[in-house]
Amino acid sequence: MNPFKTLMQDHGYQLGEDGRLTLGEPDDASMPLAGVADRTLAENGLTPLDNFEVLEVCGKDGERFLQGQTSQQLSLVDGELAPLTTFCTPKGRILAMAQLLRVSEERLWLLMPAGTAEPLRAHLAKFAPFYKVTLEVSCELSVLGLLGEQTLAACADALVAPALPAHDLAMRSVLQSPLQSSEEEEPQTCALARQPSGDTPRAILVGPHAAVAGLATALFGRDVAASDETRWRLEDIRAGLQWVTSAQTDSWLPQMLNLEALAAISFKKGCYTGQEVVARAHFRGQVKKRLQRLTTMQPADLPAVGSKVTSPDGKSLGEVLQAAHDEQGRLELLAVISLRDEEIALALEDGTELERSALPYAVERRDPEQLKG
Repeated sequence: MNPFKTLMQDHGYQLGEDGRLTLGEPDDASMPLAGVADRTLAENGLTPLDNFEVLEVCGKDGERFLQGQTSQQLSLVDGELAPLTTFCTPKGRILAMAQLLRVSEERLWLLMPAGTAEPLRAHLAKFAPFYKVTLEVSCELSVLGLLGEQTLAACADALVAPALPAHDLAMRSVLQSPLQSSEEEEPQTCALARQPSGDTPRAILVGPHAAVAGLATALFGRDVAASDETRWRLEDIRAGLQWVTSAQTDSWLPQMLNLEALAAISFKKGCYTGQEVVARAHFRGQVKKRLQRLTTMQPADLPAVGSKVTSPDGKSLGEVLQAAHDEQGRLELLAVISLRDEEIALALEDGTELERSALPYAVERRDPEQLKG
C-alpha cells in the first residue's frame, strides 16, 4: 500500500476506485466550495495532487536531449529554478506541458498532468537511442500541493531547509532525512518548487511516497489544514495557468495559453521541434485567440470542459478549458477566446453571463532568462 495514500485516508480523504484521493465524500466537481468542509477553504493548506504524474529523465545526456525537444532553455533548470515548458508538434501545437525539476546532475523530473507522461515518453523514446538517457514514468513518486505562505514556511521548517526564494518558479532539492523513521534508511531526495499563483502563494513537493507522507504528517502536526483538488483547480484559474491534458493535446499554440507570459518559452535558445512556428507566431503577431479568465456575478452551474463561450447572438467565440466554483458558488473559469471582438459581451451556452477578469500577469513576452531577476 502506498504510505502517502494511507496517511491521507487517516486524515479524512477517500480513495476512489480510480485510485485518486478526495476529501470527505467522493468529489462532486459541481459542488461550490461553499458546500465543502470549511477546512478546504483555509488560506493555508495541503492537497494531494493525484492529477499529476512524473516523467523521469536520467543520464548524462538528459539536458542535451531535452534541449532539442522543449521550448525551455535547459541550462536554466539548475536545481534553483523549475520553469514551465512545452513540447510541440512540428506545426507548433502543444503535444505536452511540464514543469522541469532538476533533482541531481543526471536526473530531471517532468511534472505533468496525469495521462500525459506516457504518451510523451513514447514520443521522446523515438529519439532517445541517439543519447545516453533513459525515460520512465515513475510509479514511486507522490505529489503534494502546498497552499499559503505559512504552509511553505512550515514545510521548510519540517524539512530543516531554507525557505524557498520568493521569485517565480523557485525550487530546491532537499533530503528528507529529518522526517525518516530510521537513521539506517538512505536519505530520500524530494523537490520543492513554487508554481504560478494569484493572491495565494503555492508550491508543490514531489518525492518518494514515504517521504511525502512524512512531510504531510509533519504539516498536519503544525495545524496545516487539509484541502482538495477543487481548491487547487480554483487557484490554477486565479493564476491564469492552464495545464494541457490528454484531451487537449495538439490543439493550441503555446501563446494561445499565454505561456510566453509565464516564461515557458525561451526565444533566445536554438532550435527545437515546432520552434519556427512558435517564433513566427510571436514576432509576426499571428495569435488570434488567447486564454482569458472569466467569472460570473451570480452562482451558476459548472460548465463542462469544451463548452462554448458565445456572443449575445449565440455566435461561438471560444471554449471553456477549466472551471470551478468560488466560495459563494459563482463561477471562475479559463477559456480560449477570439481576440477579434475584445469588448463584446460573453456568455455560456446556457445564457449565463460572463465577466472578463484580470489575470495576475501581463500578457506579454517574459523571458525565462530573467526569472531570477
